[in-house]
Amino acid sequence: MPDKIGRFELVSQLSQSPTATIYKALDTESQQTVALKVMSLSAVKDGAALLKTVLEEAEQAKPLSSHNIAVLYGVGEEDGKLLAAAEYVQGNSIATTLARNEGFSIWDLQDIARQVCHALDHAQGHKVVHQSLEPAKIMVQWDGQAKVAGFGMSAMSAHAMELSGAVPPVLHYASPEQVRGEACDHRSVLFSLGAVLYEMATEQKAFPGETAEQVRQAILESQPPLPVRLKPKVNPGLSDLIMKALAKSPDERHQSGHELVQDLEKCKSANTLAAAAPGQKPKAKAAAAAAAPAPSAASSAEVSPAAPAPTPKAPAAPKVTASVAPAEESKSGFSVDPMMAEDENSPAAKARRSFSDLSEMPPLKEQYVAPPPPPPSSAGPPAVEEPLPQVVLNKSGDEKPKIQVREAAQKAVSEIRHTPPKLYLYAVGGAVLIIALIMGGMAMANYWQDREADGGGSNVAPAAPAATQATPAPQQAAPEQQAQAAAAPPENVQPQPAAAAPEPSSEPANSGRNGRGRKTKSRPVATAPAVAQLTVSSNPAGAQITFDGSPLCVTPCTLTGIAPGQHAILASKNGYSSANRNIVLSSGGNTTISMDLSAASSKLSVASNPAGATILVDGQDTGKLSPAQFLFNQPGAHTVVLRRYGYLDETTTVNSEAGQTATVNLVLKQLGNTDEIRAAGGHFKKVFGGGSDTASMGIVSVKTTPKGAQIMINNRVLDKTAPFDFYLNPGTYVIDITMSGYHSLHRVIVVEEREKVAIEEALTPE
Repeated sequence: MPDKIGRFELVSQLSQSPTATIYKALDTESQQTVALKVMSLSAVKDGAALLKTVLEEAEQAKPLSSHNIAVLYGVGEEDGKLLAAAEYVQGNSIATTLARNEGFSIWDLQDIARQVCHALDHAQGHKVVHQSLEPAKIMVQWDGQAKVAGFGMSAMSAHAMELSGAVPPVLHYASPEQVRGEACDHRSVLFSLGAVLYEMATEQKAFPGETAEQVRQAILESQPPLPVRLKPKVNPGLSDLIMKALAKSPDERHQSGHELVQDLEKCKSANTLAAAAPGQKPKAKAAAAAAAPAPSAASSAEVSPAAPAPTPKAPAAPKVTASVAPAEESKSGFSVDPMMAEDENSPAAKARRSFSDLSEMPPLKEQYVAPPPPPPSSAGPPAVEEPLPQVVLNKSGDEKPKIQVREAAQKAVSEIRHTPPKLYLYAVGGAVLIIALIMGGMAMANYWQDREADGGGSNVAPAAPAATQATPAPQQAAPEQQAQAAAAPPENVQPQPAAAAPEPSSEPANSGRNGRGRKTKSRPVATAPAVAQLTVSSNPAGAQITFDGSPLCVTPCTLTGIAPGQHAILASKNGYSSANRNIVLSSGGNTTISMDLSAASSKLSVASNPAGATILVDGQDTGKLSPAQFLFNQPGAHTVVLRRYGYLDETTTVNSEAGQTATVNLVLKQLGNTDEIRAAGGHFKKVFGGGSDTASMGIVSVKTTPKGAQIMINNRVLDKTAPFDFYLNPGTYVIDITMSGYHSLHRVIVVEEREKVAIEEALTPE
């Protein structure tokens, strides 16, 4: 490895390909570490044309200024070599991670893809197309920020695609239009990104091949397998997204990186990361056998698909029987769901018919018994013998009686008309006699029942001695006798309601008798159930307890006098989510419960004008663009930063409270245009040269102590170090001044027409 090329001191070799070598180098003029790509023009078929193409591409890439794009410092020729100096990114490339077989989680893959899409959309806005996107050109810093390298010099790698023989690595990620040599736009770069994502998700190249021609043919004609088939754990939505990016026609792909990011957000919100491989069908027999009970010996032969279907017997002659159909004709329930049969024509499917397929249920086999003929009557003509109702067979061969309703009704009417009138009189008289006998028997039964209960005497006299014996004092015998008489009135006197509430006693004189002195069944006295007690606590304490819809107390507390049974309890407290509990209290029980309350989440709503700004919350990139909403489990203060290319970053602090929504709506201030920075050139041909039309511009003078600090305007690195005077169009600008070993400076300035802004700073050592 040489020690120096031009003004660049080579530190180490980063990578090497058949056409170019990349070094870590030190720019002796700016004292800045760069990634220097070197290509020998003598080894190229048409070196002059390649140099012209690279210089034109570098000129187009001048306006690019994104935190996801590696900055291009300069392009030029030095001693027959094509040199391109770019930002040195500390981190690993996607190619390195793939080579180590470390793998990517879906979250890493989505985050890297989102940042790359931001870079591609930024380049699309400036009509810059990356012609050689591959895993080696996607760098991931140690802090997780992704940067796309190669903008402004991608033609150097694209030239390798035209070589034959060994397959250049970049060829595996070329789009069909690139392979055909057609004009490419941003959708071609999205195809290359899709090929990179495919390899990240499956650890296999989308378009493999042993030779360059095989790879080109695969890109033009072959469709790679679905990622979810190669890796079943790949999110199905991500698999579809990658295949859409790899569409052969540019119109069928994503039309912008923003559209691809939106599909990524849908994958990110999915609850599951694994999906079953397409084409697998559930096994009906295994699922049905696991869910169904074990069939009986008779039903198993019927359901099993391997058993032959029983041969139907010819319908036999109708037999007279008085029992139901035999057990073999009344099968038990289905052991397998008939709707799960694999083949409708299989024996199992025919045997397992659902009830909706049966035209009629099998009837019971019953014997039709003809009614006995009526006795002969001398008064009327002899009864005509009616034929027995016909017995027919249903479709299954079972007997089914069929009664002729009209003939039976006509026969009944004929019999009634020919009944003698004397027979009606005999029937009515017999019925009256039977009713009189029944009523007389009931009266005699009541009489003897009352007589036995009264001991054979009157209703009042026998009660007096018993009452006298139960009375402790003789002088109280008369009142007791009066009460006894009032409690047992004669049969012809109805008791008053007031006399029907005697004092409870073990055996009152006339207890268990109704108003006529008969015995009645005594009704058991219902005892009231014992009440329950409930003690309620909560974590945290101080929650309002609502019992069966009524607010009663604040925890901790004890509720008493509760009726047993099921009850609903609700605990609520400001700043916490409510907790519900249904409990069943037993009679006389003492129950204790504790209810845990979780802190209510707070919501943050972020918007910007204009919309589409990247949202950072507490220093972390949320991956969402404004407007968006966020949920926080813990309330408190949060710092929100809105960042959009071409606008000044806006920062604010918002305090979120539990259960409430905090709103942030910031107006972004547009930054000035850095396309026409007027600066002097040098010996090394710079991409960012100067001009002469400065009449309507302002001048900025940057001086630092010590000298040699790097100057960045709106994230665009100038090609000269401090002290440096340059012209800017009127507007707002962000200036960053950095130098190795010193603390960086960050300034926001406003440049007015024909005004001078001076920045003189003494850098502080680290």
